[in-house]
Amino acid sequence: MLQRLIELWDKNIAENAVVSDVILRSEQSLLEDEETREVTLIITPLGADQPVASVFLYEVEAGQTYEVEIEVEYADAQVNDSILGLWEKARKLVAEISLQEKKRFIAEGQLVESSVVLDYHFLLKSRDQQEETLQEWEQIVNRAASDLKKILQLS
Repeated sequence: MLQRLIELWDKNIAENAVVSDVILRSEQSLLEDEETREVTLIITPLGADQPVASVFLYEVEAGQTYEVEIEVEYADAQVNDSILGLWEKARKLVAEISLQEKKRFIAEGQLVESSVVLDYHFLLKSRDQQEETLQEWEQIVNRAASDLKKILQLS
C-alpha cells in the first residue's frame, strides 16, 4: 500500500511540482519482533528553489492504517510578520497546520542555521474492500496534494 500511496502523490502533485526524491527507511526492532517502514517524498515546486515540501508516509498499523505528514520548509527564514501572514493564509487552506521555527547555534549568539516549517498530518485507514479504500485514498490524497500546491504557491 505504501507503493500505491507514492503513486497517488506522484500523480496528484504533478501539475505544479515534482517528486524529486523518494526515500525508504525500514527499521527492525532488536527488542520486539516488529519492523517499521517510512517513505519520504521530497516535493519541489516547478520553477522555484523554495520552499521544499516533504511528505512522510508511515505505516502505523501493518496494512491497515497509514499516517501522512506534510512539511513545507522555508530555509534561512525566521518568524516575522511576513511568515505569520503566510501561516495565516495557509491556515485558511488547512485549519490544523502548525508553524515551527528551527534554529541551530554553534555557540551562544552564533546562529548558523534557521528555518520555518509549516506542517500538518492525517491518517488513512483501510476498509475491508480494497477497491473502496483506493478510491477513498485517491480523493484524500488529491485534496491534500491540491492544498499542498496552493501552500507552495503562497510564498
